[in-house]
Amino acid sequence: MSVSQTSTWFGRYRLTSRIATGGMAEVYLGRMLLPDGRFGPAMAVKRLLPHLIADPAIVRMFLNEADITRQIQHPNVVRILDLGQVRGEPFIAMELLEGHSFAELRQAAAHAGLRVPLGITLRVLTEACRGLDAAHRAVDAKGRELRIVHRDFTPDNIHVGVNGEVKVIDFGIAKSSRIGGGTEPGTLKGKFFYMSPEMIAGQPVDHRADLFAAGVMLYEQLCGRRPFTGLNTEEVLNRISEGKPKRPTEFDPSVPPQLELVCLTALSKDPSQRFPSLQEFIHAIEAVGGPARVASPEEVSAYVTTIFPAERDPKRIALRRARLADPSTPGHKDELPLDLLPPLQDSQPPRKVPAKPTAPPLLPRVGRALGWGLRAVLSPQVLGPLVLAAMVLGAAGYWVLRPKTTPAERLERAEARGDPAARMRELVAIAQDPQSTVDQLRRAGELALTLPDHETALEVVQAFVHRFPATEEAYLQEGSALIALRMGKRADASLDKAVELAPQDPRPDLLRADLRQLQGDAPATLEALNTATRKAPQDRDVAIRRGELLSQMGRLDEAAQVLNGVLKKRFHPGAAAELGFVRLRQNQPQEASRLLKAALGKDPQLAKAYYYLGATLAQVGDMAGAEHAYREADRLDPSDARPLAALCIAQAHAGKTAERDAIQKDLAVRFPEQAPRLIADCHP
Repeated sequence: MSVSQTSTWFGRYRLTSRIATGGMAEVYLGRMLLPDGRFGPAMAVKRLLPHLIADPAIVRMFLNEADITRQIQHPNVVRILDLGQVRGEPFIAMELLEGHSFAELRQAAAHAGLRVPLGITLRVLTEACRGLDAAHRAVDAKGRELRIVHRDFTPDNIHVGVNGEVKVIDFGIAKSSRIGGGTEPGTLKGKFFYMSPEMIAGQPVDHRADLFAAGVMLYEQLCGRRPFTGLNTEEVLNRISEGKPKRPTEFDPSVPPQLELVCLTALSKDPSQRFPSLQEFIHAIEAVGGPARVASPEEVSAYVTTIFPAERDPKRIALRRARLADPSTPGHKDELPLDLLPPLQDSQPPRKVPAKPTAPPLLPRVGRALGWGLRAVLSPQVLGPLVLAAMVLGAAGYWVLRPKTTPAERLERAEARGDPAARMRELVAIAQDPQSTVDQLRRAGELALTLPDHETALEVVQAFVHRFPATEEAYLQEGSALIALRMGKRADASLDKAVELAPQDPRPDLLRADLRQLQGDAPATLEALNTATRKAPQDRDVAIRRGELLSQMGRLDEAAQVLNGVLKKRFHPGAAAELGFVRLRQNQPQEASRLLKAALGKDPQLAKAYYYLGATLAQVGDMAGAEHAYREADRLDPSDARPLAALCIAQAHAGKTAERDAIQKDLAVRFPEQAPRLIADCHP
């Protein structure tokens, strides 16, 4: 996200700032010039990326989104205010939203080790379903049913506002019986985790496909996992087609039975066995109550602000900057008078041309000039501005002729500065300097990515991309910045470009693994790591990361093979600790203990080795040793709840009630979201 301080004109719209960029389009803050010369309210103007404008299929899909969306008049659907083309470039003008997608909300919570509270999720889901239900029931001007199906109803396409409002967005691949566009039957679209069995089979779909996607989102909330998982896309699609998800209570016995029934009904393989409409789905959720009480809009607003504080939220900061930079805001110092406004798309606004004054006779004018000329020159009204102009010209001359700081000097200063803000200012100056070389921009990007201001870091690396678009390193840096900002779609596009420029470089795949891990998609993370391994089979770090992921996924034999291969070449404490945990689960506690003690001998600060050692000692009955190991793991990594939870269970089994109660209180204070589940497990 970046905010330009100079406005541009796009047809009737004055665009001040780019506030978002996706895989297909950019979104600007803009205002329409009204016929009377005033500016309308701020809105979001969406424009296709330049390289996509020449593709007729993409243009049709882009405008189809707006054409379908504007048929739906509902507070839970984003409002389309205008659409069309300016000099052949398509655009959509829509209401300006301030907030985040539901996917971003969930990812931010997961990053903090939390899960979005059930009541908040139920409010978001039911409100989004109200908007989508309105889409399903929409009719045209003649009262004919449009039969709109979203086909991509996912957390990415639900917007949660800072005011607590929820809206369905992005009808880009939606289909209507009476509006052109969309895709042909049998073509898989959307995110496959949310696809219904009939979509996968290439059968005709109706509104019940969207209802299935709502069921998937509800299941994710109840279980903390997806209903259909697999090691690759094909396996996931096969499991969706089978339609046999496990009951949510198998993962969490506290799930209300009524809510479980609602969820499994929505996930029925046969569309006829699902709820007949989203309206019925909403009513069923709201009827559960109790622990499944639906939160209020005020509670949603407070939660969004808690997860994304206004002073640290990149999106809200960007929007605030955009509004401050908007010269069309009433009273803004840069607002242009009516007669200086640029032309509209098709015509020039009317201008008032003042009549020329009638000149007085020549001789009286000469006489008066002789009489007051000298007084006029020496008057304060003339002399003051002349002195001021001279001062301004002098300052401007100094500014032009001053010694210029070179990019190399700025880079040296940036590396020497300890203050992050001062360092970033130097890096931004390097990015803006047309004399900066490819190596200087590369180094500036590397330094920017180490700083906490991810938004400005993105601006620095985007300058690198703009200046040297054939450089793989530029796209890798852009991908890193976008991942830090949780901009997944655009990060994927940057990484695709890096792969195109350097097909055998594993680094884009490793960054994609980072992105998939943040998104909570273990199979896709493994797929990215497998690709990196094929490109760099001798890379130890890649192998260790792949082995750890296989271990965490429960694929123990494969994990052991990978980690053993690493250790045969050179000992690595992290690999040894993970292999020790694999051996423990393979019922080899002695081998596990040997590996874990060896890992701690090389790295005494390795928290996970202490945690795994505690589990190993507990299995062989050494509870005193296990307790010591768990406490060390908790001391070294207090952000990990597992050691404390394991210690609580150990104390409960040992009959140490007072110690167990103290640990339960500690869990409740330090891990409030996870505590109910962890404490429930803490019993003899």
